[in-house]
Amino acid sequence: MNDGVCVNLVDDEGSGYAKDIADGSESAGGFDRVPTSEVEADSSPTNTTITDNNNTKSNTKQKADTESLYSASTITAVIGSIASSVAIVMVNKLALNNGFPYASSLTALHQLTVYIFTTVLIKTKFIPALPEPLPGGKARPRYIVAALYSSGLVLMNQSLAMNPMSCIPAIAFFQYLLFNKVVNRPTAIALAVILVGVAVSTMAPTNTKPAKNLRRLDEFDTTAVSSAAVAFFSGFINLIISIGAVSTTVLSQIEVSMNSDLKRLSSFQVMNAISVLSFAVCMGAALFMDVKISLLDFLNPESFGVKLAVFVDSIVAEAPLGWILFTCVLSIAVNLFGTNLIKYTSPMTFQVVGHLKTILTLG
Repeated sequence: MNDGVCVNLVDDEGSGYAKDIADGSESAGGFDRVPTSEVEADSSPTNTTITDNNNTKSNTKQKADTESLYSASTITAVIGSIASSVAIVMVNKLALNNGFPYASSLTALHQLTVYIFTTVLIKTKFIPALPEPLPGGKARPRYIVAALYSSGLVLMNQSLAMNPMSCIPAIAFFQYLLFNKVVNRPTAIALAVILVGVAVSTMAPTNTKPAKNLRRLDEFDTTAVSSAAVAFFSGFINLIISIGAVSTTVLSQIEVSMNSDLKRLSSFQVMNAISVLSFAVCMGAALFMDVKISLLDFLNPESFGVKLAVFVDSIVAEAPLGWILFTCVLSIAVNLFGTNLIKYTSPMTFQVVGHLKTILTLG
């Protein structure tokens, strides 16, 4: 999940000092001579000009960032993201619990709806067509971003246990690793408080009552050992899935926020660029998770056809088409406001707003 102008954080932070020096040297006409002492160097007019330029530009950027958080576009994106996300969770619950228990298929339908809607907007010239990717290999291919996004959708559907607490630290880690962007101390403290609250609120209560008929340690048999091994292996697989879900999700959000090729696109264009591949990936996952197709079924057309027919028959007979259509329409709003929020602010802000959505959903 903009039509506003986004600031390139990489350019601002990575090359701003060099630009300031260039601006300062041009305004001062260059150094007429080399300073003969450290005192002279520190007090030279040129260095003072460069420092003033740095401070002025830094203050201007901080003021612009602060104002952007309270702009009409950002506030609209926050409110719209919260409202649409809470609504789609409620409607998804109605669809999944009333004859359509296929989360991956529902996600695929969401992506298909987004692609059809944005394509219609392009065909009717309501929004411009997608421009060609930036030349010279400067932009990462859009299909990589789409693959990360769709993989995150699929994996998130499979593992939700550790994801709420992991996305914010993962964003901080990847932003530092990829763009050398560091979270300042006040922000880090605020995020730590949020994460502690999320950990406390989402931790399931445990049963502290002593179990009856517990066997002594010397009475454990091979069955108990085997069960423990299976539980450990299952937990390890879930851990890997969770790590994959968090990593792909936050990387796709960081790319939308930082990638120069995607930043120049409007939110509708971004949605169109990534939704078609997302639909293909989610639909492929639905074959395995919802239709229960195995690799052997691809070699046996008869078995493949039987399972697919059973899946289609269950949809025709029991699926609540009204709720499914409603959730697909809501998915357009969720993607639009989510993309706007990431582009107007940052992936970190998107995740913090996401915790507020969780509170409202639980309420």
